[in-house]
Parts: sequence; structure tokens; C-alpha cells
Amino acid sequence: CAMKRIVIFICLCVLVSCNLNSGDSRYVQDADGIGITVLQTTESSPLHKVRTTPFTIHGYSEIGYLDLDSTFKSHEYMGIGVSLTDASCWLLDQMPTRKRRAFLKDAFTGSGMNFNMVRLNCGASDYATELYNYNDTEGDVEMEHFSIDRDRLYMIPIIKEVQKIRPDLFKYSAVWSEPGWMKTSGAMCGGALKDEYLPAFANYLAAYLKAYKDAGVEIDAMSVHNEPLTDQKGGCPASLVSADQERLLAGKLLPQAYKKAGVETKIWIHDYDYTYWERVNYILSDEDVMKNVDAVAWHPYGRGTPDFQKKVSDEYPEVTMHLTERGPNKCKAEQQTAKWWCDVIFQALINGCSSYSSWNLLLDTDGQPLTGKYPCGGLEEIDVETGEIFQTVQS
Repeated sequence: CAMKRIVIFICLCVLVSCNLNSGDSRYVQDADGIGITVLQTTESSPLHKVRTTPFTIHGYSEIGYLDLDSTFKSHEYMGIGVSLTDASCWLLDQMPTRKRRAFLKDAFTGSGMNFNMVRLNCGASDYATELYNYNDTEGDVEMEHFSIDRDRLYMIPIIKEVQKIRPDLFKYSAVWSEPGWMKTSGAMCGGALKDEYLPAFANYLAAYLKAYKDAGVEIDAMSVHNEPLTDQKGGCPASLVSADQERLLAGKLLPQAYKKAGVETKIWIHDYDYTYWERVNYILSDEDVMKNVDAVAWHPYGRGTPDFQKKVSDEYPEVTMHLTERGPNKCKAEQQTAKWWCDVIFQALINGCSSYSSWNLLLDTDGQPLTGKYPCGGLEEIDVETGEIFQTVQS
């Protein structure tokens, strides 16, 4: 330790004593930057010069960073993920087999982006080829007519292909809208979940998890609902779910339905903006919720800031947190820079999230297919006419 302090002290002295005299061997000035001499001593070698890289202005010099301090444990890091939406799976299914396999290997192995998590959609999200759910039989609260046959066409095969490439893949899901007959609007777009159908909704999610498990895709975690504080004014699949409804679902109805269906999927709550941290704390204040909920899921779209997570973790330090969605608005230039994305990701992780997941893995160059109204781009994009794939700033 004493030797390390001496070396550090010498290096600091050298740095401080460097002057701008071009004749001084300790300073070399050129068009790109400056260089310094670092002196080092080890047990096997006396004081000697060490080759160094000059300080230069780099294209990524303003990007934020994660300060990894092994002496202080804040929260566990779980990984980086991406969304395998219906839209992304449909586009992947159109690819030639070899090209798709190469694309997925680049996304999910260490030779490429190395994603180890995927977010799935239970029924149609705003990025799907059409509006759909798994049970349109009104009043079927026991889910006797429930079916995921539509997902067997291409979504489940794509997920299973990714599982082969990445056996340790963590899979989690969310529902954008339950069947319209459970809602005040009578439709998947807009409206609110009715109290009288809360048990049916719990059965719906349990049936989904059981059906996927039987099909070879065991989902590790499931949010109670995606973005429960907005119905998107009827512009895409979305539902209003009150805090009391989410509390009852997370604390009692979902655990009961999952146990009956024989699934052990973890329950995540909120799945929405940092802004609404008070709602999260209210839900977590329920004793049954704390017994059954594994994590809080966040989105960074609203006016809230990443440090709002700490308003929850300070009250409930045992609850894990994840950032589960961030898609780029193709109309906003600032979202097309590496620095902007690094800020989003790093701030989420620094302030408490154990993972970060991007939105659609793949969309076409027009941000399609979609059932909604938002101009998001894919993490990668494909020209559907030529088959050419384009990387974005995210990838």
C-alpha cells in the first residue's frame, strides 16, 4: 500500500510539474493533444518511464460513464435487453433463414450486442401487424376459449430460435390491453379495466403464461400492465388501471391465478414513467404486494427524472428495479446521438435499475409495422424492398 502511494505521488508530481516548454522532454505538443511522462517502479524494476497514450479530444469524450466501485454495493446488475415485439418477430420471420440467424447471433451473443434479456408482448402492443388478443369470447372469465395459436405462426418460433442462441435468456412480458369485453370502452384501444373483470384479467395473464410455458417458452417475469396510467386517447392498444386495481392484482389475484395455473413467473409492477413514483410507493405499501412483487418496472418518457427511483428505493430498498422500455422518436434529432442514449441508459442504471431494455429490436425504415401513432425507430432497421439492414445509433 505504501509503495502504491509513492507511485501515485510521483505520478501526480510529474503531472503538476509538466510545463508548456516544447523543449521539455516531459511534454510533447502536437495538433492532436498532449503527452506526459509517467514514472513507475515495481518489485522487479527500478524507477522507469512508462509509455502512455496522449490526451486527445475524442468523439465520445462527453458521454457519461458508470463508476464501478467494488468496495460499495448499491444494487445488482442484471443485463441489457431489447423488445421482441410482434412487429419485430414478423419482420424477422420474413428473412432468409441464414440471414436471420446471423442477425440474431449478432444481437444475442458476445460477438455482437450481447443482449441477455427480451421483453415480449401479451397480445398486441402498438407495434404489431394487427390488433389481437387471446380470448374474444365475451364473459369467458375462466378462459375456456383462450388460445395463443396466432403466436405460434411466427412469434413463438422466433423466440425459441433466440433461446437456442442464448440459453440463459431472461424473458419478461407485459400486456398493453386485455380483451375489449373486460374494459369500459369495449375495445382494445382506449378505456379502462373494469373492477368486475379483475379476476378474469388475472386468469387471462395466467393462461398466457401457462400456454407459453407449454409451448417451450417459460416467461420469467410479467408486469401487471404496461403503462397503466394512460389509455393513449384510444390511439393504440392501452388501458387505464387504477393504483387500487394494480394493488389487488399484484398482491392477491395474480399470485392466486399463477399458483392455480402452475406457473412461477415473477410479478413486476408499474411499467411506466418515473413521474409516478408516489403511485409506486402507494402500491408497495400493501403487505400482500410486498410478499408477492419482485420488481418495479420504469419508463423514462414523462417529465420525471431517473433519480425519482430513489424515492422508491429509499422506502423499499429490497425491491429490484428495471428500465423496461425506451424507444427513439424518429422526429427528434437529439435522440439520434450516442451521447443521448448513453445518458438514458447510464442514468437509469446509476439511479437504481438493474437492467435496461430498448424497444423494438427491428422495424422497417418507416418505423413499421405498427398499430399506434408514435414514430419510433427500431434498434436496427430493414429496407423491406431490398432486405438491407441498417444499424442505428443505438446499435
